[in-house]
Amino acid sequence: MERAGGERRAPITVENGAGVVVIGDNNRIGAPEPMAVRSGYREQVRRIAPTELVDREGELAELAAFCRADSGPAYVWWRAEAWAGKTALLSWLALNPPPGVRIVPFFVTARLGAQNDVAAYTDVVLEQLAELAGEGLPALLTAATREAHLLRLYASAAEACAARGERLVLLVDGLDEDRGVTTGPDAHSIASLLPYDLRVIVSGRLNPPLPVDVPDDHPLRDPGAVRILSPSPKARAIRAEAERELKRLLEAGGLPYDLLALLTAAGGGLTADDLAELTGEVPYRVRDVLRTGPGRTFAVRGEAYLLAHEELVAGAREMLGERELDRWRAVLHAWADTWRERGWPEETPDHLLHGYVPMLRAAGDVERLVACAGDGRRHERLLAVTGGDAAALTEIGAAEDAVLAGVDREGSVAAALRLALARALLLRDSGNVPLPLLVGWVAVGQPDRAVALARSMAGVRAVEGLCAVAWKLLDQGERQRAEALADEAERLGEGLPTGDTRDPAAAAVILVLVRLRAYERAEQRLRTITTYDGVRPRRALVDALLAAGRYERAVVLGREESFPNERIVVRSRIVEALVRAGRVDEAIREAWAPDKELAVRAVVLLRLSVALSEAGYGDDALGAQCGAALDRMSMGSSGAVKFRWELLDALVSAGQVEAARVAGAGEGARALAPALARNGRWEEALERVGDKEGHTRDLVRGCAARELARAGDVERAMDMAPETGGRWFSDDPWPVIASALLARGDLDAVASLCGRLAETPDWTAEWTGERPERLRVLDAFMRRLVGEGAVDRARAVVRGIGENTEVLAVFAEVLYGAGHATEARGMLAGEQARVRVPARETLIGELVAFARALGEAGRCDDAVRLLRVVEAEPGLDPESAAFAALAAGRPEWAETFAGATQVYQQRVLFPLLVAAYTSAGEWDRALRLVDHPDALPSLVKKAAVAMADAGAWERARELASRLSEPAHVAEVSARMAMVCVRQGRREDAERFLAVAREKEPDAPKVLDVLRAEFALEPNLAPPFSADVSARIEWQRGSALVLVVIGSYDEAVGLLREPQPTLRRWSPVELVTELLRAAQYGHAATLLEGLHYLGPPCGDGYALLARAEPDPALARRWAVLALRLGEWRDVLPAVLAMAPEAIPFVLEEADRLRRALEV
Repeated sequence: MERAGGERRAPITVENGAGVVVIGDNNRIGAPEPMAVRSGYREQVRRIAPTELVDREGELAELAAFCRADSGPAYVWWRAEAWAGKTALLSWLALNPPPGVRIVPFFVTARLGAQNDVAAYTDVVLEQLAELAGEGLPALLTAATREAHLLRLYASAAEACAARGERLVLLVDGLDEDRGVTTGPDAHSIASLLPYDLRVIVSGRLNPPLPVDVPDDHPLRDPGAVRILSPSPKARAIRAEAERELKRLLEAGGLPYDLLALLTAAGGGLTADDLAELTGEVPYRVRDVLRTGPGRTFAVRGEAYLLAHEELVAGAREMLGERELDRWRAVLHAWADTWRERGWPEETPDHLLHGYVPMLRAAGDVERLVACAGDGRRHERLLAVTGGDAAALTEIGAAEDAVLAGVDREGSVAAALRLALARALLLRDSGNVPLPLLVGWVAVGQPDRAVALARSMAGVRAVEGLCAVAWKLLDQGERQRAEALADEAERLGEGLPTGDTRDPAAAAVILVLVRLRAYERAEQRLRTITTYDGVRPRRALVDALLAAGRYERAVVLGREESFPNERIVVRSRIVEALVRAGRVDEAIREAWAPDKELAVRAVVLLRLSVALSEAGYGDDALGAQCGAALDRMSMGSSGAVKFRWELLDALVSAGQVEAARVAGAGEGARALAPALARNGRWEEALERVGDKEGHTRDLVRGCAARELARAGDVERAMDMAPETGGRWFSDDPWPVIASALLARGDLDAVASLCGRLAETPDWTAEWTGERPERLRVLDAFMRRLVGEGAVDRARAVVRGIGENTEVLAVFAEVLYGAGHATEARGMLAGEQARVRVPARETLIGELVAFARALGEAGRCDDAVRLLRVVEAEPGLDPESAAFAALAAGRPEWAETFAGATQVYQQRVLFPLLVAAYTSAGEWDRALRLVDHPDALPSLVKKAAVAMADAGAWERARELASRLSEPAHVAEVSARMAMVCVRQGRREDAERFLAVAREKEPDAPKVLDVLRAEFALEPNLAPPFSADVSARIEWQRGSALVLVVIGSYDEAVGLLREPQPTLRRWSPVELVTELLRAAQYGHAATLLEGLHYLGPPCGDGYALLARAEPDPALARRWAVLALRLGEWRDVLPAVLAMAPEAIPFVLEEADRLRRALEV
């Protein structure tokens, strides 16, 4: 026999060639070899599983056959009375599955707290299915969306497993323990969520019927699925003894009773020391009671105790009663309060950090849940214990679920706000952690801490963090764990929105996949990138394929490059590699392959000619040069200008310097000098640039300095090197100079350059995998000093550089390698604490956001007071301050702030200022902004409508008369018609609408005409498609147009289902249109299906919360706005409808103000 998950011994012979399959948040999928899985849920299963399994060979064989069967019932339901051994059997199977089977388990249990309802089931299983499906967990899931994603992922995970030749099996033990429909009128059972078309193993007792919410046609209702599990004699004996012990404990009183009551109330997980502190007994006596007398009642997992079986839990709860349990929970609360008052110090009991919140959740104690989840000191302790913020963020999510479920409670919006701010602070602080710090933690032997930090980050940063950790693990030979992290990063990246975040995330993943030699996956991922983010990973993949001799795939990737400038680089590398490999005919064929841009082929042919000459193929080289010349003659002047830099560089490289001089005459002179310098003709290049300042001169001098340093003329190189460093070009000479100095042993000179090396930024900002050259030189220098025993000198150099995470990470790695582990880790811990402290500008921005929200909530005096605190701060963002001043009713002050912004920002602020001045009757001030030289012409339109809305019709007409474009006239006329409708001026509205109809509006303006028509005739529903859609085809399926014409159901139906192509789309405009029509229910229905959008959906809920006439529903929408949105964006609307949250905002604002005074 064996311990769960340990080495297998007879008589259990179930083989597991596929490796461990309890899937969670960390394990690697599809590995042919077993590996260490770091899933939290796997550890949960270990706590449930028996130490050995006796006499169950037949049942295990039957279960293995069921898992692998291609026909027959899809469900098997093992039923037996309590204590028959159901959980022992299935937990053993979960840890030891048959070959080729992937088991996703869930054990319904009350012993471990908050693991016995549908919320826990969806949390645990959703994570496992997303892992198998190769998807990231959807962002910002709520109770309303978890189940929809779960049902989708059943199929996705099964398909992903099938593609790998595996079978997905779902395992749910203890259906009878599901609290399900007992928790409230809207609750439902786990059984109701079990899929129809997967292989599913379930277990439960004999007698309880299926919950009523399980459909009649569900496979669970098939009698053929039932199997009766014969009771285990060993389990029977354990049961009899345990039940006797339980009764004795309850009757005896004293310490045994107290221990039983505490463990029952806590849901298990208390250590002997915890119980000693809670009871006032000495730890020895507590351990003696737990170890000797009632040995069948308690079980120990690690150092924590729990009740040994679900039946004991249920029996103890029933015998104690809810009043007695509440009394013991109060003891636990008081215990937690004492540790909270102490600030959750280092010696805080583990149960209070990991078991207390699940207990609160199970008990429905929302107030204490919110207090824990919003406790910053607790977050700091969780960070110290776990290495990241994921545990704290999980607690916040659980508390937000509880607040949303009880949204009718008083103070629910204030509680949601507190949680939203707590989450934002954690994400802000974790987002400040630089990636080199994660690499440093791996280097000093703390990879778990590095992974925890990466997982605490948001969006693309989390993906890059995981990739950075994986890269460093590969440096250390930890391939399996690096593979697991690469898998995780890939899935996380897939769950990001398209465009700005998904492409850089994919790029980071590809770099790691290439290093792992997972070329097919890297190629597949590369094809998802549509932006310039794909340049670097494509180069890396092509280089790797060429090095591996996979030339055909490299050629395909080179031709697929969509950016012609980059296609030149990649295809040139390919033909050069082919020549070096002796595949000359292939190289020539590839270079001569047609290209949409003749300049691309011309440059590639020139590069080929150089490679052929160096390889001794002179005649072929001449032919390539001739072909390039023909292409150059055919491409025309536009091509020559567009690809001037590449052509000149290739010509000089090919020895056609005179041709380059001719091509570089006139406007091309700026490109010729760098081309000469890069190809070793830097003296001529220097003559051409002379003493001119600027980028070209620095680039030429940098190239020259690098060549001089490589040649050993270091002093001349130092005189030649530009002072601007590598910020402007990739050929930074200072690392080469420092390396040359180090090689000749001039440590003093290298030390003098360390500050320059540390401060020189890389020419690219994204994570690139390899350590930059400047840091490699610093690393070599530090190792030289430490190796020679000059550790103090190395410390002094690092101190002289100042605050620099990259340098500290390098030095920490050197110290760790030299045996100074404690100092190295302490250094990184101090740096981590430093970088997580928010910058002063960040605190100022948060204070301004509070001011704006307070202003919009009508607390203008408070808003002005906060703005006064920061108005003179150098780090103040004037645009944000202008918005806040407008909200506070101070347009003159806002205009002052606007004067300090950029022109593009002023063009955003001016319409708001015009509207503010107009509504206040400050006509002249408004007109002055309209005539501002930096104002856009569209401001005239907005000002005209604003004037009309304020009743200043003469001024409105004067502004409208400035418009000449028919589309602009139509737009303003239609909007003025709507103003007239609001003012009861029907005849004027009809005249304005007639003007709008006479004009020929462009597509976006048709909506204004439609709005005006329906404002005049609310009950009119003219056919929309007849003339308008014929002219404006794109609007035939426009949800916005459908709302304007009153087709609300159709409009909402267009966008309710998740649409990946709309990940960056915002529903705000559509929600605004629905609210204009007082369609609150339709707006809510729309938003309910758009939670996958995240913050944009939160913005929509904020609008709905402010407009919703039903106070109870408004609270719900405000809570969802805070859950899904960015707090800065939604807070104004939230405070406007929930003024009870204002005291909390004032408290937070004062905290920020005090922080700024320090």
